[in-house]
Amino acid sequence: MNNDEIKTLYKLQTKNVKYLKKVQKNFIKDNNIGLRKNDNFSVDFKTKMLSLLFSTLSEAQFTQILYTPNGLYYSEIEKISSINNIVLKWEELLEVSLTRVGDWTQNPDLEKKRNIIKSIIKDYIEKPQLLRNKIAHGQWIYALNKYNTREVRETSEEIKKLDVVTITKWFDIHQYLCFLMRDLVQSPHKSFHQHYWTNFYDLESYLDKTRSWNLDKRITILNRKKYHSGVKLC
Repeated sequence: MNNDEIKTLYKLQTKNVKYLKKVQKNFIKDNNIGLRKNDNFSVDFKTKMLSLLFSTLSEAQFTQILYTPNGLYYSEIEKISSINNIVLKWEELLEVSLTRVGDWTQNPDLEKKRNIIKSIIKDYIEKPQLLRNKIAHGQWIYALNKYNTREVRETSEEIKKLDVVTITKWFDIHQYLCFLMRDLVQSPHKSFHQHYWTNFYDLESYLDKTRSWNLDKRITILNRKKYHSGVKLC
């Protein structure tokens, strides 16, 4: 595959990502309508569908970054694409891209940056992916083990606790991960270093700002109708 073909795939995947982001907004609007009407069943199944959409958009954005023009060699893209697990794909993309920056084992600053990104992958790719797999296999209320021989109660509780506020945070935090990874793939010697800490501190600020966000607060805001298109709901 040559550079022009990689660029074409990047453009196609960019269009997929833009479409999925529109779907995301539509799902959240529908979920808000259900919350205002106290339609618990509608809210519940749309929340689970939203969690599936998160994983779908995550994979789409991963592929978009993977095919960033003038980024990775095709042999590297092929190697990463051959991995079956999306979490391992993200981790391999990180490791391959870091080789263009330097040896993180000999560079404390680079090691710190690597560890932060790996932590984000673990918390916001691996954990949602586990729930996504259960829901995608029809385990919408009760999660079963991989042999389908017993319930995994901890995972059942995690599925039960899913709500639109939590998943909205997933989407937003995932975007910060994409900022970090795109800079790393596209401009490892310039933009990655220039923007890394800005993106990271913006993420820290977002996490601090949203710490008190929860479903009850969102319902209160919706019911009081103290929102408009310019205000971001918790």
